[in-house]
Amino acid sequence: MKNFENQILIIADHASNFIPRENNKLGLSNSFLNHHIAFDIGVKELSMDLSNRLKCKIIQGKYSRLLIDLNRDLDDPTAIPVIVDRKIIPGNIGITKREISLRVKKIYNKYHDEIDQTIRKKKVKVILSIHSFNPIFKNKKRYLELGILSNEDKRLSSIIIDQLRLQKINVGDNKPYKGNLIGDSMYRHGLRNNLPHVLIEVRNDLLSNTSKIKRISRLLHKTIAKSLKKLA
Repeated sequence: MKNFENQILIIADHASNFIPRENNKLGLSNSFLNHHIAFDIGVKELSMDLSNRLKCKIIQGKYSRLLIDLNRDLDDPTAIPVIVDRKIIPGNIGITKREISLRVKKIYNKYHDEIDQTIRKKKVKVILSIHSFNPIFKNKKRYLELGILSNEDKRLSSIIIDQLRLQKINVGDNKPYKGNLIGDSMYRHGLRNNLPHVLIEVRNDLLSNTSKIKRISRLLHKTIAKSLKKLA
């Protein structure tokens, strides 16, 4: 991994469920804001632990994706969602152009500008995006432990998938989601800069406490280190 030392960047678009007081929780209850819809459970802690192991820079989203989704293009109608999983988001209904502009400037642009600047200043060679997903979907158990999402640049993702399968991990290739969303973070910062990149999804019941988070972090650290040697 020496070729990539100090030149890896970890990003975590959905690390926080924070909503400022002036947004009045978007009209939602506290219990709702503690669920997956508002943020990626366990990702803040996992991405921090992994960045310590890799000794690399980390940039985390600091606001709930319900305010504005950092992993979407601004032209995407779901960037500021009005309904999520059949749940209406009252605070996003009929918001003014001024409010949209404030969220874009304060949250979206600030986050992506920091990534752009870090890529230039740190001469970043690899981008890792960390996310998590629910263990239950439409009342069915998801047996995937990890999902490796990719767009047309599969230089890194294909190696990581192979490495995880060697370790008998139940891993999905562009599952449980697709990784080819135009304008998402990997498209914007990885594909357009021709940098090897990968989006890693972790089933969030595997991140439900500190010991589980450290276990996944150790697994990812080992896997990423081996994969980067093969990439080099």
